[in-house]
Amino acid sequence: MTEDEFHAELMQMVATRGAATADFSVAAFTDLVAGALVESGDIQEFVPLPFKSPNGSVRIEGYGFADEGLTLDLLVAEFDGGEKVQTLTRTAMESCFRRIEKFLLRAPKPAFRDTIDVSHPAWGFARQIADQLSGISRVRFHLLTDEVLSSAIKEIPPQQDEGRELSYRVWDLRAIQRLVASAEPEEIEIDLVEMFGESLPCLAANSGGEGSASYLTVIPGAWLAAIYNRWSGRLLEQNVRTFLQAKGKVNKGIRKTILDEPDLFFAYNNGISATASQAEFVQQDGAIRLAKLRHLQIVNGGQTTASIFNVMKKDKGVNLDRIRVQMKLSVIRPDLVDEMVPRISQYANSQNKVSDADFFSNHPFHVRIEGISRKLWAPAPEGVLMQTHWFYERARGQYANAGAWLTPAKKRQFDIENPRGQVMTKTDLAKVVMTFRGQPHIVCFGSQKNFVQFAEFVGDSWKDEGIDFNDAWFRHAVAGAIIFRALERSVQKADWYSQGYRAQIVTYAIALMQHHLGKAGQALDFERTWQRQTPSNELLSALLAIGAQVNQRIVATAAKSGIANVTEWCKRERCWEDLKGYVDTSVLDDLEADLVSSETASSRRRTARKDQKVTNEVEAQTLVVNRGASYWQLLLRWAEAGTVMTPSELDVLRVAARMPSMIPTGPQSVRLLQVATKAVEEGWAA
Repeated sequence: MTEDEFHAELMQMVATRGAATADFSVAAFTDLVAGALVESGDIQEFVPLPFKSPNGSVRIEGYGFADEGLTLDLLVAEFDGGEKVQTLTRTAMESCFRRIEKFLLRAPKPAFRDTIDVSHPAWGFARQIADQLSGISRVRFHLLTDEVLSSAIKEIPPQQDEGRELSYRVWDLRAIQRLVASAEPEEIEIDLVEMFGESLPCLAANSGGEGSASYLTVIPGAWLAAIYNRWSGRLLEQNVRTFLQAKGKVNKGIRKTILDEPDLFFAYNNGISATASQAEFVQQDGAIRLAKLRHLQIVNGGQTTASIFNVMKKDKGVNLDRIRVQMKLSVIRPDLVDEMVPRISQYANSQNKVSDADFFSNHPFHVRIEGISRKLWAPAPEGVLMQTHWFYERARGQYANAGAWLTPAKKRQFDIENPRGQVMTKTDLAKVVMTFRGQPHIVCFGSQKNFVQFAEFVGDSWKDEGIDFNDAWFRHAVAGAIIFRALERSVQKADWYSQGYRAQIVTYAIALMQHHLGKAGQALDFERTWQRQTPSNELLSALLAIGAQVNQRIVATAAKSGIANVTEWCKRERCWEDLKGYVDTSVLDDLEADLVSSETASSRRRTARKDQKVTNEVEAQTLVVNRGASYWQLLLRWAEAGTVMTPSELDVLRVAARMPSMIPTGPQSVRLLQVATKAVEEGWAA
């Protein structure tokens, strides 16, 4: 896709998002790019906070904290929105950075906060900065723009302010294209000699075949901290990044060892496992030395890495010169990275309690939901002739790439059948599902941390080959998304809304509805919303009335609880408990047409489970037959020669080995696929 083509595509994405949420273009653009930055690991969270001083000299679009509060990310946008690509000059760039720098500099001053309405989220955030600034060791300023950065600007050097590192990053059109339209936003290239003055001695462990090779080395703690300081969360393979966010506090034991017993760190710590798509070695004194790495990903040991980095920032790097970390490095052929890295990550983290659903896009849940989304046609809304799909994007860039290489005619057909406004990402789905499951305080933690909890839910619920996750489940999830997005638009336009806390208002209002219906023995009729592809006016009005109460209450109770930043208050379970006891939800009692009894909802779920069970068995039988008798005969011989398989597993293998004279039944086929998976995990290869 050319630069001009992507620019046109980006404008469409911004327009679609703006229409879906009733946001201004700048807010929609910022939300789009910031979401991609969170998913890529460049920032850990994004909290929208559009604020501009009356004279325009101070501006901010949002913020996020990282590294247990040591790092503060501040975002500002320069959005042109025109048809032609413009160039961002150095003068314009510096002007943008000055506006957001001023917010940081003035936030601690009461006189500045007095100029902000106390009900505006910017006031609470300014108070939070004033309280926490002394503990922030790094501030990263991000400028998001749909323009192209002038080629005359090669780098923006970091600065120091009262011992605090200030760094600057421009996400221009080209960088955004890498973020949004490709799986890898920016290549990670580490030149050890350039960074640290020398290469790293290592030992060639073994070759994993044509696709990989493994090495063992010991990396200085100070080097590891410096590398993490440069590339941050992008170094952590996405599964590990999410797992770290689930862990919460940085491992105190690792930090204590570094501070108190640095010489024993190597003995106590398990080290890290890493992958790279390419490595460059040099020979020195007859030994192999690692000189360069490309696309380094830490797949196990992210907690160790983050702890060492935190000692560098929080404890001024004490003892890091005495820390050594063992590292197992697997160099994976580039075309096999997407296949092998998630598997290495899964096996490397098998000793930790990490749900299978944490291993994102390749998990059967995401594959199934993607498949359902591609085959299930949504009913045409009233006045529309064409049926469409709700496109589930299980991997970043899927939607953009799906239409990128089509002919113009096929592209038009694709766009009609898969409207951009009906794209649903993994984090979109997680936000909707967790809201309707009654976890609004978790949703308020942001997309990545909420996804951790969603992953746990999926992992715990993926039983009996995931029969709970079926066509009906997907229809209900989409209906929930339709309600969620409609309420976002309605809140944005409400006369009581003051341009703050919309995300919190929406998730809490819907969760309160679910809480009320559950107590009343009722459930929302998701099928009705799916068939209409829009919520009823009555349902939307009721949710809006609840949202107005939520808006008023969260501001009041945050102040009463001594919490300046309302968004932080909304992350607490106490906030959820307070709202359940305070907000009047009786307006929902009049929604007869939108409701069904809990018994009816349960009956529908049981029917959908039965249908999915039959579908699973048919699909399994097809796979078993397609693999052929020779496959199962080989597996049977391997199984009979060992002690891994149980007698019942051997029996079902004997049935498959006798095809075509005997054809395994549906349930037997499901069991056979489980047996095959078990065999592979135990080392068998077909």
